[in-house]
This record gives sequence, structure tokens and C-alpha cells, in this order.
Amino acid sequence: MTAMIRTIRTLLVAALATGAIASIVQTQLNLGELLRLGAPVTSSVRLWTTLEDLARFGPVMFGIAAAALLLAVLAGHWVLRFAPPSWRRFMFIAASVCGLAFVFWLMRSVIPMPALPGTRTAVGHGLMSLTGIVGGWLYARLTSSSKRSDSPGGGGRWREAAVVAVLLAAPAMLFFAMAPGAPDKPATVDRASYEVQTVATGLNRPWSVAFLPDGRVLVTEMGGRLLVIDTNGAASQIELDGLPPIFQQGGTAGLMEVVLDPQFERNGWLYLTMGYGEAAANGTRLVRATLKSDRIEEVRVLFSSTLKPRTGNNGGRIAFLGDETLVLSLGDGSERREEAQNPANDLGSLVRLDREGRPAADNPFIGKAGTAPEIYSLGHRNVQGIAVDPTTGDLLITEHGARGGDEINRIVPGGNYGWPVVTAGIDYPFAKVTPFTQLPGYQDAVLEWTPSIAPSGLAIYDGPLFPQWRGDLLVPALKERAVRRVVRNGQQIVDQQLLLSELDERMRDVKVAPDGSIYVLTDGVDAKLLRVMPGVRRG
Repeated sequence: MTAMIRTIRTLLVAALATGAIASIVQTQLNLGELLRLGAPVTSSVRLWTTLEDLARFGPVMFGIAAAALLLAVLAGHWVLRFAPPSWRRFMFIAASVCGLAFVFWLMRSVIPMPALPGTRTAVGHGLMSLTGIVGGWLYARLTSSSKRSDSPGGGGRWREAAVVAVLLAAPAMLFFAMAPGAPDKPATVDRASYEVQTVATGLNRPWSVAFLPDGRVLVTEMGGRLLVIDTNGAASQIELDGLPPIFQQGGTAGLMEVVLDPQFERNGWLYLTMGYGEAAANGTRLVRATLKSDRIEEVRVLFSSTLKPRTGNNGGRIAFLGDETLVLSLGDGSERREEAQNPANDLGSLVRLDREGRPAADNPFIGKAGTAPEIYSLGHRNVQGIAVDPTTGDLLITEHGARGGDEINRIVPGGNYGWPVVTAGIDYPFAKVTPFTQLPGYQDAVLEWTPSIAPSGLAIYDGPLFPQWRGDLLVPALKERAVRRVVRNGQQIVDQQLLLSELDERMRDVKVAPDGSIYVLTDGVDAKLLRVMPGVRRG
């Protein structure tokens, strides 16, 4: 029993060393990318970022290394049954490197977002895997036959067990001490002030809502259906013959936005966004079509974004500006998030187009060599909410951060909104995306949420039914499972409240209907279309 506990202890020591070194390597890889983008990474910034990652990401990497080294140790012991003892050290080192490489590959294969930023490139994957040299060498050395044998009696066993407990508890305690705290929960909107009507049920991953002039509602489903829902809740399907192939993958890509042209009653045009391509090379496409009763005609592809190497972060929202040019949001490069800072392509940007899909003539990058002329702003991660303020004409967006760093931004033409050089968020495995939350030359967020609420839409209330809400922002949130009412006094944010939190549903989209009621789409494979109306006062 003592020998087994000692083996576990040795494995944990090797995993701790491997995890610490892998954390340091990943931090240097990440800071190297930021330096390439011009970020002011000084020696002191590098030191403190490395230490912070060691404290918060190091325990996560310890767990990954422990799993990889366990596989490596089992494989190494099996091979050594048939190999000479002189191969022992080499065998455990090789097995540890291969085990880490396999686990990193597996994580990249099954997790939609880049699981570990350090392994996004072949070079990074290789360097991170080579940290297994330390773990394999330590394991081989500490378990060599030259080390002292088990201590006699039960005292040695209890000492070894105590060491194992400390080796497990210390990283766990450090992780919980450094992990982001729980978000502050704002007050809820008075539930007597509104009532919720269920307009439709059984929707399969719905994404967007639009209102037809006759009062019916259009709803997209990511699987590739465009539904029209009557005032009595009856749903029928719009035939999408002529639509180009849609790249659809679960809840990360598919048919997304539907928006009517400002002159819809005259021209019948609607706009759709969708994924296109394949998993290893996919993007977002903008299509215009003419709606004719129960079908679309005259389908035309207006714009196809730069392809990215992984799914997720598609953007896909549309808004029309006052001059009737349209702005389309596009996600970053996912695996290559730094492309959001590259003006030569349109990843991680807002693009502004005329209604024929051409770059607007006065776009800020028009005529600049080496830049995409359609770009309106850049440095975005994944904008999934967009709306024009009817009072000021300002273009406002909401965008997903990673683990935190969700934002509301006011768009300045040509502005750089920072991702991934400037953000308050951290990576999903708790490593730093960047040490900078503000820098000269980058636009500051109007509002930021850390931890994340996962904002997936945006509407600005300007209807007659809730006069006290006029000018407020409505933000559906997937993770928070509510709609945030962001209360404004003019352009100043003065409060936040939760709407529909009692439903405990992921919220996908929100739109204000012409009559002033609020339509909300929940998210998922059995989702609903809800209508929020003023509450009936009794008594």
C-alpha cells in the first residue's frame, strides 16, 4: 500500500512540475502574439502575467498534466515489460511527451473553442507537449530502484498519504482563491409590471425575430428553417429554394439573422445570414431575397466573410443605419483570434455595405492599401447584438467575451475595440488573454460584464407600452438566463435589472414590435417565442 501511495505522490509531483512549466510556456507564447500586435509588453508586465497565470491557470494545467502523465505512466510500464531496463528513463520521457500531445489534440478536437491558446499552432502544440520531458524525467528518477524502499510500519504510509493530500489540495485551494467571483445579481424588474404570453413553442434552436407589416412574425432556426408565425401562434415554413448551402453545426453555426429591408413594403426584400463552408474553413454569408407569400425568390449572395479554421464566433447580426447602408457583424478567427486586429481581412469586424453588398463609399478604410474596404470597425470577438439608437443615431453593439469581458460598445467608424489586445475577460481555462484592460488607441466599452452573461442580442426600447423604459437597452443573455434591462438616463447607464429571470431559460434574441410589445426568443432544441406585455393591475 505504501508503494502505491508513493507512486501516486510521485505522479502528482511530476504533474505539478509539468503543469507549472506548461503554464509558463503558454504565457510566453501568448505574450509573444501580443507583442507582434504592438502591445507594450514590458519585463514587469511579462513577470506579473506569468505569475498570475501560474496561480490561476497552473492548477488547471496540473489537472491536464496529471491525466496525460497517468496515461503515459501506464503505457511506459507496459512497454518496459518487453524492453531492457536501460530504456526506462527514455521510455517515461517519450511516453509523457506523447501523452501530453495526445491530450492536447483531444481537447482541441472535442471542445468548440480553442481549449488551450498555447496549443493553437503546430509550434505551440509541440512546445507545450515537450514540457512532458520534465514530468517523465521526474517520474523515472523518483521511482527508480535506487531510491529508498518503503518505510516499515504504518507511519510511512500515513506520511505518504498526507503528502498526497497536500499535493492535491494546494492547487485546488490556489485555483479557487484566484478564480473569478460570482457576478453581482441586479434587482429583478417588478413582475407585476409585465405579463408574458407564449406565442409559439417547439422551436428548434431559433436565432432571430423580425416583424412583417401584417403583424406576423418571422423566426429563423439554425437548422435551416425560416418560419412565419401568425398572430394566433400557428407556424408555417417559408420555402427557401435557391438559398445557397448552409453550414450547420449544432448551436454554433447555421441559419442566423433575418432582417427586413427599410423599404420592404415597396421591394419585398429580406436579408438572411448563415454559416457557409465546412468545419475546417467556414464563415458567415449575407444573402438578400424577395419574400413572396410562402417562398423566397431572386436569391442573391451579397457578401461572404473571410474563412476561419474552426466553428464558433460567427457574429451574423445586421442593422440598417440612417442612410440605409447595412452593418453586418463578423466573429474573430476563433483559433486565430489575433486576426481581429488584421485590417487586411474582415474577421472580428463590423462591415458596412450598401444594399447590393458593395463596401459603402465612405467607409473609414476605403482607399487604404492592405485593408479590407468593407470594414467599419475592428477588434471584435463575437458581436451578437446590434441596434441603432433612434434618438441619437448611434450604433450600439453587444459582444461576447471569453470568460468575462462581455461588452456593450458604441461604434465609432474606424474604431478599434481591442480584442484580443485589450479585454477584461480571461480564457476559458482561466489563463490571461491579455494583461491590458485599457490602452491608448483602443475604444473603451460603454459597459462590461465579468463574469460573463453571454449577451446574444440587443434592442433599444422606444415603444408606447412601457413608457418608463424608453431609451433603455434590452440584452438577452444565454448564460445568465434572463434579459438585462440596462437603464439609461440619456446616454448614461444608471442601473441594470433582470427581466424574465423567473423563467430560468437561456435567452437568444429580443426585438421590440411595432405596437411596443417585446418579443423574446429562448434558446435550445425546444425553445419558445414569448411576448412581453404590460401587467394588468388589479385591485
